[in-house]
Amino acid sequence: MKENFKAISQALTNAGFKNMLEKKEGKSLDFKITPYSLNTPLSFRFDNFNDFTEFLVLSNGPTSEERAALIHNAFAELGLDPDEFFYVNFFESGKEEEM
Repeated sequence: MKENFKAISQALTNAGFKNMLEKKEGKSLDFKITPYSLNTPLSFRFDNFNDFTEFLVLSNGPTSEERAALIHNAFAELGLDPDEFFYVNFFESGKEEEM
């Protein structure tokens, strides 16, 4: 597993979220993709779309075809190139309005 994936997982666990890599309990997690960091402790850079989907697969995250289509749509709406870097800003499910 990539070292940065471990660091991301540890930061999420420290913030009280479920440790997806170890399947431990905690708050439910959601995320927002942006072309920039929101400068929060839970904002992480991914090198490209494949890097992010690899993280989701390794962490047993939601990688269904429907979720993948939503992620692709987010890239299109934001005008992001899936082969270039972007940020994923994690937050507690249901708290998107506060971001």
